[in-house]
Parts: sequence; C-alpha cells; structure tokens
Amino acid sequence: MNTVIMTVRWLVRMRPTRRKATVGAALESRFRVLLSDLDILMHMTNGRYLSVLDAARISYYARTGLWKQFRVRGWSPVVTAQTITYHRSLTFPQSYRVRTRLLGTDAKNLYFEQIFHIGEIDYATALVSVRLTTKSHGSVDPAEILVFDGIFELPADLPSSVTSWSEFSRNPHSQNTRQSW
Repeated sequence: MNTVIMTVRWLVRMRPTRRKATVGAALESRFRVLLSDLDILMHMTNGRYLSVLDAARISYYARTGLWKQFRVRGWSPVVTAQTITYHRSLTFPQSYRVRTRLLGTDAKNLYFEQIFHIGEIDYATALVSVRLTTKSHGSVDPAEILVFDGIFELPADLPSSVTSWSEFSRNPHSQNTRQSW
C-alpha cells in the first residue's frame, strides 16, 4: 500500500508539460528517504529500492506519453526480471533522484536502466526487463509500440551486456551456473 501512495503522490506532484519527453531520453524523478523506508540498520531497505524503481518507471511512462498509449490499448507493463547493484547506502532524510532510460527492446521485452544518484554520485544501478501484457494476459510484441506517433528515439541495438543478461534471466538453468563463488 505504501508503494501505491508513493506513486500517486508523485504523479499528483508531477507538473504537466506541454512538450512530451522522448522515449529513449534519460528522465529523472525525485524522491526522499522516509522513516518508513528504513531497515533495522537505519538505511533504505533493499525492497524499497525496487518499489521506487516502479514509481520512477511509471513516471517515465507518463512523461513520455507511453502510459496513455498503453492504457488506450489495454496493455500493462509487467516486470519480468531485474537486477540491482548497491554502491552506497541511502539514509533518512536524503533527497535523491532516479534516472530512468529505456535502452531498447528485443522480440519480447523493453529494457530499462535506472540509476539512483545524488549529484554525480551513483548509489545504486538497476537493469529492468518489462513485458507488455494484454487484458487476457497475452504478450504484446514490443515492435508494436514503435508505431506510436513521434515519441521514440531508441538505439538500433541493445548493448551486448543487456542481451547476455536477458538470455540468462530467461533461462538460467541452461547456462553453466555451477560456478564456485
């Protein structure tokens, strides 16, 4: 419930702009560490980072016009995989930003890079895979979003690191995962 309240509060505060942002551009969302975000060690709990990622992506969809296009078609964006690397701890009452960028698509998913930062210092970096689903829970080919009018500037190819990560996350047991850590 806290995530819903945080997302709604953020969307209400979002200033409407006459000019839509371009999909593919990096967009920033502002947040603040609240007391309810802390774990027993008094830093933002790892689960809260994932909730903030959701809110920042919804902001991205809204600011680029994707959200309206998704809703008109009855599509929902659903996270299929994500990985996050924590570089530093966020603590109360720090104000921070999340930079969200759509890296591109493949035949099944959209891929986002999301970075938590304060100024020039990165606190966490995430890679998120999102699949668009229909009301009947079928998948939408990401190529279908490319027909949306004038809101796209996507790179032609995904970075090889994203492609490798995607292949692993889709079928981790087919890879040689029996490495000693």
